[in-house]
Amino acid sequence: MKKLGFIGVGAMGRGMCDNLIKKSGCPMTVYDLSLENRKYFEGKATIAKSSLEVFKNSDIVFLSLPDSKTVATVTDEFLNDGVRGKVVIDLSTSYPMATKQLYERFKEEGGVFIDAPLLGGPADTAAGNAPCMISGDKDEIDKVMDLIACYASPIDFVGEAGNAHTIKLAMNFTGLTYAVTAAQMFPLMEKMGIDTKNLFQIMNDGPFGNWMFDFYGKKIVNRDYRMDFALSLGLKDMTYVKKLYEEYNVPAFVLDGVLDLLRTSLKDGKGSKDFSQCAATMYEYLRI
Repeated sequence: MKKLGFIGVGAMGRGMCDNLIKKSGCPMTVYDLSLENRKYFEGKATIAKSSLEVFKNSDIVFLSLPDSKTVATVTDEFLNDGVRGKVVIDLSTSYPMATKQLYERFKEEGGVFIDAPLLGGPADTAAGNAPCMISGDKDEIDKVMDLIACYASPIDFVGEAGNAHTIKLAMNFTGLTYAVTAAQMFPLMEKMGIDTKNLFQIMNDGPFGNWMFDFYGKKIVNRDYRMDFALSLGLKDMTYVKKLYEEYNVPAFVLDGVLDLLRTSLKDGKGSKDFSQCAATMYEYLRI
């Protein structure tokens, strides 16, 4: 029986880890910087005092971390300790170029590094049906697919290492840009005297209707900024996309406007609040 480890059991990680414990039958060791997040798993898993302790006690380690910088810090400890025979699966939304480098470093040292980010939110991971893209060495991925299936469905293999993180950024770029467009459009329409709730319904029932428009459009017109996905994380993802354009020395055009609004919202103290708070910034500019 494989020994599992999970680092980062916050909003997204909690559901994945919970499902792994319930469905895999494998012993689990967890760590999170938050005491509250660690306490949730008391009696369910071994609570480690550090990320490295999780790594030492596990054959397969899952990472659900806020950014590539944190992933790099944690995996550097693993590499220094020795990764031969170990598998690390990065569930985070990480920078693809950094993922490719980690894959090569792990392979050189006899370890396995897989990128497997998810779509959806905490409710989806808790329900065990969050869509997942996964990439890396196919033979190694096949060995862990039963574990991934504990919390994800469907699961799409998308090729070589880094591809899953690249595709996740493509999806976030498209979806969050759509959300930011709505966050700019609806406040302007309200300023001009349009009934935006009615406008939302007309658009949502017509060709503009999709999951992203429905999800963020309702929040924006109702000014219901309940917490689902932090604005700071959305800004991080869009910054990663900007870096990809810079890799090829080409302008990002539309993305630059998106980044301007998100950075302005961050300066206004909205970083830890929901992504839809970028609409609140527009309402404030329009004084409504």
